[in-house]
Amino acid sequence: MEAPVKSDPSVESGVLTSGASLPAAPPFRLSDWLAGKWDMLVLGALLLVAFWPILVGMYWSWLLENTYMEHGLLVIPAAAYMAWTKKAQLMAIPRQPSGWGVALMLWGALQAVLGLAAQWIWVGRMAFLVSLVGYIAAVFGWRTVKELTYPLCTLILMIAPPTFIFTRVTLSLQLLASRLGELFLEALGYSVLREGNILEMVGIKLSVEEACSGIRSLMAIIFMCVLYNYFFVQGRSTKALLLVMAIPIAILGNAVRILATGVAGQYNPALVSGAAHEAFGYVTVIAAALGVVALHLMLQSIAKAWRAHHA
Repeated sequence: MEAPVKSDPSVESGVLTSGASLPAAPPFRLSDWLAGKWDMLVLGALLLVAFWPILVGMYWSWLLENTYMEHGLLVIPAAAYMAWTKKAQLMAIPRQPSGWGVALMLWGALQAVLGLAAQWIWVGRMAFLVSLVGYIAAVFGWRTVKELTYPLCTLILMIAPPTFIFTRVTLSLQLLASRLGELFLEALGYSVLREGNILEMVGIKLSVEEACSGIRSLMAIIFMCVLYNYFFVQGRSTKALLLVMAIPIAILGNAVRILATGVAGQYNPALVSGAAHEAFGYVTVIAAALGVVALHLMLQSIAKAWRAHHA
């Protein structure tokens, strides 16, 4: 007869006794962590090296006064945080590298070369995003690209629009802001004579320059609206509506800025320029951002009332 096997009371009770010890965790080895990830590291390093001059030029463009792209400094951290919030979904997606991703990376490299040769700055910078999408597809697969669609599209905001579009939009905004400023000032009873983008009032002359056209606040408001949509807004139609409405809200806010400057200038001409003028600009951006939030809350209230009425 076989002898009865004695069970370990520490195992039966589910509690380790003082004499028992947990198995030692395996030591961390860099080689183990890098196993299977060399393709990601090598392709990522090649992507950065190939586009380094373009990335450096893009960074310096954010710091230039005449590009109105100061928000570009925040775009990459914002997009990275958006991707981080999706880490659970991304970890659940199996890696399915695609050869078409490598082809897309090569297409981006060719586009960058053509952009540099023809001095098409926008084309060269957009080429980086094309290669970045190709890199993600080549390493992780197209399902990962699909999951990261919103953060990747957000990166477009770090690239200034083409010069001919930027110039045309800026000029149109200048004239529109001048007309709205004239209309608002006259509605309040002030005498205004407008010639193009110049508003003449009693004792002062307001010149709506490119910096005052609203293009800077418009770019900033669109970026903030994209962030707000991602974190606080549900539904594609509502997100699209808020993004579209951010444009007239920013334009209206800039017109109110001109109105406030003109009214303040009637009492103290020093407020037309300098630090006070810059302060009006920051207040305008904040007010426009609050306007987008207020519009979202109003849409939520309307939708809630409609559902309650049809319940």
